[in-house]
Formats: sequence, structure tokens, C-alpha cells
Amino acid sequence: MTRTFRIAFSSLLSVVALAGSTREASAQMGGGMGARPGGGGQNKPTTSSPTKNNVVGPRSGGADDDEDAAAAQRAQILNRGEPTVQGPADPLEVPPEISVRIGSDDDLHVGQPEGSVQRTFFPEYSESRGEYRLHTLPPFYVQQTRGYGTPRQDTEGLYGALYYRRRSPDHDVDTLFPLFWKVRDRQNHVVIAGPVMHREAPGEHDNWIAPLVFEGKRVDGGYFHSLPLLTSSHWAPDGAFTVSLLYFRQRKLKEVDMGVAPLFFNGDNGDTDGARKRYTLIPPLLFYHRTRELDQNTLTVAGPVLSQQTPERNVLDVLPFYWSIRGNPATGGIRESHTTLLPFFHYGTSDVQTLLVVPGYLRRKTPTADTFLTPFYSFALTRKGASSLEVAGPLVPLYYRKRDRDTGASALGIFPFYYGSHSPQSSVTLTPFFGHFETTGVSRTTWAFPSLVLSKDTHGWESDFFPVAFMGRKDLSTHTVLAPVFWDFASPKGRTTIGFPVYWRFADKTDNSVTQVAANTLYIQKRVPGGLEWQFHVLPVWSVGESPNGHWWNVLGGLAGFERQGSYTRIKAFWLPITISGSANAVAKGLTSTKAAYY
Repeated sequence: MTRTFRIAFSSLLSVVALAGSTREASAQMGGGMGARPGGGGQNKPTTSSPTKNNVVGPRSGGADDDEDAAAAQRAQILNRGEPTVQGPADPLEVPPEISVRIGSDDDLHVGQPEGSVQRTFFPEYSESRGEYRLHTLPPFYVQQTRGYGTPRQDTEGLYGALYYRRRSPDHDVDTLFPLFWKVRDRQNHVVIAGPVMHREAPGEHDNWIAPLVFEGKRVDGGYFHSLPLLTSSHWAPDGAFTVSLLYFRQRKLKEVDMGVAPLFFNGDNGDTDGARKRYTLIPPLLFYHRTRELDQNTLTVAGPVLSQQTPERNVLDVLPFYWSIRGNPATGGIRESHTTLLPFFHYGTSDVQTLLVVPGYLRRKTPTADTFLTPFYSFALTRKGASSLEVAGPLVPLYYRKRDRDTGASALGIFPFYYGSHSPQSSVTLTPFFGHFETTGVSRTTWAFPSLVLSKDTHGWESDFFPVAFMGRKDLSTHTVLAPVFWDFASPKGRTTIGFPVYWRFADKTDNSVTQVAANTLYIQKRVPGGLEWQFHVLPVWSVGESPNGHWWNVLGGLAGFERQGSYTRIKAFWLPITISGSANAVAKGLTSTKAAYY
């Protein structure tokens, strides 16, 4: 228990004792506030005592005697002195019975030294103050003691500048720097001598010979590392790992993997609840074996031989030539058998189908389908004959016929002369000189030899005669091309028209701008603040233009010319500008207006 806590606890006991004494005295006084001195024996209301209700009027005999007795009692109470409480001699002292009940964890604490300091200077310097001691004879030794003569005595010293020693209830140290260390920290003991270290503690230890061997043990695990043996290992309840030269072993809970790389590998998940998995791999022998208990699956690979067993089927392959599958109907599989010997044949049979494949021939039959394929003639029936396909070929396709009664679709091909297909959704007709493709209610395209294409859909139409003419519309956009002399493209945003090489026109509807070139004429229009600005040139002879604030014209680029912008007027003679009125700076700053020019 710390000194501060003792002081606070003793003060609390004093306050409790004082409060108890005060309550006892108050009880003896009957509340201490029944009547006030100097009241003349009258009962007056106060804040601590209610007003006494005396009877008014004549009273029976003996009432005067009772009143005199009550007055005498009140006088006796008022003459009693105030109670006093005697404080404890040592307010910091904790009574023994209370100390036993609350306990303390501060028996070995060493506090600050108290009392006067006593010093001696010969034959050594020493200093003492309460439980503190200091002895030194430089440079031979210095020793310090705290808690001298008590169970918590702590002594430490440095001798000969190399040996350090300490003794205390919890810590012991012996150090001969830098060769030897012996340390005790409560129940933890450590000894270090050069590269050798030994540590002992309850339930664990460590032994090191650095950097050759490191070994240790804990309550729930340990470790071992050896550089000469090229070995490293550590273990715990939830896992372990060991590696030594080519050998390794790893454990995670019950799952274990081990091996000697690259010769042998083995693993086991250790599951004992019906989901066990194990494997073995031997790379030099091209051998691999795996078992899975949950689905009763076993796989073995030995060179080119592959064997797999499951409750449903058994597989045996000799790669890459022989393949076989056998069903196990007795254990949940189906009755089936498949055998392949490449490249000679494949034969498979089951309760639902048969398949035979040999070079140049394939035949497959199921309850709902029948397929027959050869290089010259093939047919296929599906959905119990609802759909059929006949092909003369396919190496040299001459005849193609397909029908589907459920969807109403049919197709006929006599190659290379005709192909046609029809269904409720679409139709196709194609010959070497004509083609028609239609999706009902959506689009229609017609092609005619050599290069005419007419198409129409829900967004517009297109008429093309490759590579000369292209015309069409898509939603709000149109185009017309007569290569190589005329191009016209129009949309809601603008229009481009080219009559090569004498006419060019570009219009942008977003800003109402136009640029047009026709022979040697040029027209430019654009939007400016206040309206439109335009200019027209007959190159190189004459130019004219107009803006919201004025107009201008030039002959031969300025041989003669005129310009007016609001109140500003200028002429040109022999390419020299002459200002007639106004200021060019005012025009540049936008200070003039159409109204000013009018006046």
C-alpha cells in the first residue's frame, strides 16, 4: 500500500469517527435547537423546531406545576456545553484490524529516504539517510542500498568498473562486463557466458550457443535451430514446422504435409470425422496418389497410366492413346461404358445414348435425337423429329435442308446457286446475283449484283450504289454522296456540303456560323454580341461586311475603302487608313453603340 493511500485512508477514518461523535452529541441534546438563549421562556417558531401549541384560556389545577417543570428542563439543556472530539495521535496510522482486512501489495516498496543526512569522508565516502546508504571509494567501488535493514532491502554496486552486483527481493544481478551475466528477475533466471546463454523460468527454458544452436521449450511448445545441421524447427499446439536439408514437415492442427524435396511428398489432413484427404507424390517415378474419404474418390497416376475410382464410375487411361470409362450402377452411378483407341475408334453406350466414331463415320442415337455424319451425306433429327437437318457434304456441300416444326422455321440450300430460310421472325433469300434479308417489323435489306444495296429499318433508310452513290437518313440526320464530286451531310447540329472543287459550305447551328467558298467568292458569318456579323469577298477584287454596330467595304484589299463602327468612321485611299470621326480606341473598348452611331 503506498504512502499516499495510507494518508487518505487514515484521514477517512478520522472523518468517520468525528461524524459519529457529532451525531452522538446531537442526539444527547435532543436535536440541539429546541429553544434559543434569551427567549424569556417563550416558545417562538424557529427553523429547527416547530411552534408549540399552548392551550389558551383557563386550565385545570396542576397546569402551573407542569409549565414550571418544562421551563426548568429547557434551561438545563441550554446550559450544557458544546461537544468536543479528540483527534487521533497519528492520523496516518492504519489500525491493525483494518490492515488485515484490506491487505497490502506494498510490502517490498522502497520509498524516498527521510530524515537527516549523515556523511563520512574517510577512509571512504559514505552517506546515510533513513533507510538509504551510499558507500564509494572511486574508482574501486560504489555501492548503494535502499530499504536498509528492512525486508525490502535493495543493494547494488559497481566494483572495479567491470563487475556489477545487485541483491533485492525480486532482482539479483552479477555482471562481469562483457563476458559474464547472471540475472534473476523474480522466477526468471538467465546466465550468459560469451556466446552461451541459459534461461530458466517456471515451465520453460532456453539454451543458446550463438550462432550455432538455439533451443527452447515452453509450456505449449518450443523451438530448435541449428546452423551446422541446417535444421530449423518450431512447434505449438496449433501447428509446427521443421526443415532439415531436403526434409520438411509442416503441421497445422491435425493437417500434416511432409517430404524430401524433390523426391517424395506426402500429406494428410487428419480428419477422423469422415472427410479425410491424403496424397502421395513421387516425382522421379511419375507417381501421384490421392484419396478423399468424403466422396470416396481415389486418383492414381503412374507414368502414362491414370486410374480414378468413384462410387459412380471407374476411369482407366493410358495417355494419350487409350481411354475408358465404366459406370457403377450398384453404387449410385449409371450403366455406361466408353472406350477410345486413338485414332481408330470410339464406342460408348449407356441407358440414354450410343455413340460410334470411326474414321469417316459418326453415329449417335438418343431417345430424342439421331445423328449420322459422313464426308458425303449427313443428317440429324432432334427433339423426337421436330427438328431435322440434311446436308450433302460437308466436304463438298451441295444440298442443305433444315426444318423445325416447333418454331415454324425452315431452310433450303442448293450450293452455290440458292439459299433461303424462313421463320415467323425473319427471312433470307440469297443467289449469286440477288439477296434479300428481312427481320419482320424491324429491318429489310436488298442487294442486287454488282453493288446495289437498299435497306430500311425503324431509324431510317439507305440506298447505296458502290462505290459511286450513297444516300440515306438515320433519325434526324441525312447524307448524300456522289463520289467524287458531291458530299452533303446534315444533322440537327449543322450541315456540310461540298461540290468539289468549286463549292464548299460548312454551317454550325449551335452558334449560327457559316463558312462558304464558291469559286473565287468567300462568305463568313458568325454570332457576336448584339447580333450577327458577316462578310463577303469576291477575291481579290471586292469585299463587304456588316456587324451590329456598323459596316465596311474594300476594293482590292484597301485601294479604296470605307468603315463605320458607331460614331467611328474611317476611309482608305491607296491602302492608307484615314479617320474621319470618332475614336478607334472607343470602338475597341466597346464604348460606342448603334444609338450613338445613329445620332
